[in-house]
Amino acid sequence: MKKLKNVWLFLSFILMVAGMASCSTEDDPTGVEVSKGDIIGTWKVTANSWSDSEEESGINDHVGQPLSLQSNGTAVFQGFRYSWVLDEKNGILTLSGSAEMEVKITILSLVGDEVKVVYSYKDKFHGYVAEGDYTFKRV
Repeated sequence: MKKLKNVWLFLSFILMVAGMASCSTEDDPTGVEVSKGDIIGTWKVTANSWSDSEEESGINDHVGQPLSLQSNGTAVFQGFRYSWVLDEKNGILTLSGSAEMEVKITILSLVGDEVKVVYSYKDKFHGYVAEGDYTFKRV
């Protein structure tokens, strides 16, 4: 009887470890390797979705808006001017603006003239946070 109890304890331990190992964690998405030359230019939103810290959200409400990425490290999107840097190896584009605004964009795919990204936006000064995804087409 004692051996049976030890077997059950061992099996319970194995199941607990397997269960914990199979739990997913909310990791940052993985970007694709891109070069500055791949992304410089003007892009238009073809699809988007987002949600924010004020419990608002939207789908395809930014379609048609241009994103301009200049070779001098500046960008313009939604009326805001940013400076940008690109982590080419990890496909992460970081836009920085006034009032402690920062947008971290992970490039998920770049195929032809279409790019798909996920992003997180933080305005530390106002305590505002938003995240979502975009699909852009080069124009």
